[in-house]
Amino acid sequence: MTSFILILTGVLILSATHVAAFAQQMIDLRNMTCQIRSAPTDKCSALPTLQSGLLAIAREGTFTLQAHYQSCFMTEQLNYSGRFRSFHFDKTSRLELLATQAAGTEETTDFPRTLGIVNLNHATLDGYWVDISAVIRGQGRHAEKIAPAELQCEINQ
Repeated sequence: MTSFILILTGVLILSATHVAAFAQQMIDLRNMTCQIRSAPTDKCSALPTLQSGLLAIAREGTFTLQAHYQSCFMTEQLNYSGRFRSFHFDKTSRLELLATQAAGTEETTDFPRTLGIVNLNHATLDGYWVDISAVIRGQGRHAEKIAPAELQCEINQ
């Protein structure tokens, strides 16, 4: 039952993203580089989750992510690239990252997949990362909650 709730939550987030997109104003972002870091924990996760990463956002609407994923029994470096949609909310922006290419494992894929959601504060350029791909990769087999990771960005000159 818990797995069902986790999957349903992921689906609801994705559908809310697409439904709300029509009511939100798109904004022009600058080129940025962002550090992503998960909070340290003593617990071991069966689900590979993003521990750290470097996210490069281009104003043209593309991104690259160099990510370090870790679980109880594995670690892996993955490189994603793709495009994003940005939406403005008062003093924050939300970016939905759609990966079109992934490399670093035997399961390299070249089809679009929602990778995650970035929520960014305009004034401080910090926020958080929600790893949608972790839910997809777990395919409902794990009842663990996916905690958002901290995000800190800086504008590239």
